[in-house]
Amino acid sequence: MSRADLWSKVRAVLFDLDETLIDSFQGRIGAHAEVCRILKGFLSENGFVIDEGSLLYELSSLDDEMNKRFMYDRDNWWPILVEKFAPKLVLPNNLIKMLTRSYWLAYAKEAKPYHDTEEVLLYLKKRGYLLGLVSDSDRLPGMKRYRIEIQPFKHLFNLTLVAGEDTEETKPSPEPFLVAAERLGVKPGECVYVGDKPFADVEGARKAGMKTILVYRRDWGFDAKPDLVLRSLSELKDIL
Repeated sequence: MSRADLWSKVRAVLFDLDETLIDSFQGRIGAHAEVCRILKGFLSENGFVIDEGSLLYELSSLDDEMNKRFMYDRDNWWPILVEKFAPKLVLPNNLIKMLTRSYWLAYAKEAKPYHDTEEVLLYLKKRGYLLGLVSDSDRLPGMKRYRIEIQPFKHLFNLTLVAGEDTEETKPSPEPFLVAAERLGVKPGECVYVGDKPFADVEGARKAGMKTILVYRRDWGFDAKPDLVLRSLSELKDIL
């Protein structure tokens, strides 16, 4: 099958949010800095003097590990992080909740759209494609919806679906992708899903019978087999 034939039947283009449409690297930097600021103060008050660089490094490593394991609930992250520096110190529940909320608010403030995001979405819209946004829940009720609502491109989507809130299962289950296709009124085979994570986006969309495009933002160490790999969103204009 030629490349032209592969994309000729596509009626809907579905996207992931983080690291696909918005710069999550900057979001993570802001979120990690805020969490470390709060935790460093708490640890200091309890007699543990911690190097901030070490704290940031451990949090960044933990962030990657938990994403690969599909463990997105930040409430479960902070005790694991603190145990590395103060094994017998118990985090109060109210502090855990504050850390999670502070993480996401800082993340939302710093994670801006990539320079070509809105341009590409407008291009696809003008070409007549249905547009969908399918993103996993942040595990803090309402937070992912809030982060979608503050995006300047939100009005361009025919559908926004938060997996784990609008559906029972999250990626890489095929359920969110199948539900999105049904709500858009198209067949899975008429959809292409664009995401950055091979273990969640490519695997889940492929199981649902969709075509898959991986936007390569970094090496996750997984051997994905998408239909196409791009280095930027703007390359979509060359194929759709």
